[in-house]
Amino acid sequence: MRGITTLILLLTTLQIFGQSFEGTLVYKVDFEFHISDKMAKMGVTNEMLKERMIREGSSTDSLKMCFKQGDYISYTNFNPQSWSIYKQQNNKLYSFQNGEASDICTVTDVSFDSEFQLTGIKPTITKLDTLVVINGIKCEIVRVKWKSGTYDYYFNSTFLKVDNKLFENHHYDGWAEFLAISNSLPVKIVKTVKGLTVVTLTLIRNKAETIDSNLFLIPTLIEDKDLNIMKFTNRELFRIK
Repeated sequence: MRGITTLILLLTTLQIFGQSFEGTLVYKVDFEFHISDKMAKMGVTNEMLKERMIREGSSTDSLKMCFKQGDYISYTNFNPQSWSIYKQQNNKLYSFQNGEASDICTVTDVSFDSEFQLTGIKPTITKLDTLVVINGIKCEIVRVKWKSGTYDYYFNSTFLKVDNKLFENHHYDGWAEFLAISNSLPVKIVKTVKGLTVVTLTLIRNKAETIDSNLFLIPTLIEDKDLNIMKFTNRELFRIK
């Protein structure tokens, strides 16, 4: 009897993970800046600000993400390049970059919503009564709204399906809240910061494939008080051994 129970539990676990997308997504990234009347009179344009970001290496035109069960890794083509690894086991996001800071890792506890920690006000989560077709895919929208701005997540519940329980503690960026409604990964994300920028990520490529577990390995990290003079509730910097 115990063997049958164990087999049922194993099959149930495999079924859950089998329903969750494993593979690679690539998003096109577009930046738009809020140009105030004062800036416009000075001749400042979106193109000027974009060119400046490119020169400074702080611009990216794509975001690549690889998912495997509850973990993911995301890459940008900033200069120097940066990437982040989310580990579902401890609900932490590990951020790295090449260049002068290549020996530093920023570790973020994503069980916290950053604005809620500062203001005590949780974001509002709304499923909009809107349908939008993106690259031939009919999408619904979940809006996560903070005082400082909004994230609009566009999704199709039958496309890029995931088990939302794998990310149920990932409250950073309203990710858990979005997935609890969508049960699928986004086809498009529009990130609006009031009075500053609108960043749009649109899916341009997706491929279901086996992702190498070694991508999610975290190097040995060493505490360094000098890196953490400024204290953050959910974030700490470490040296990479």
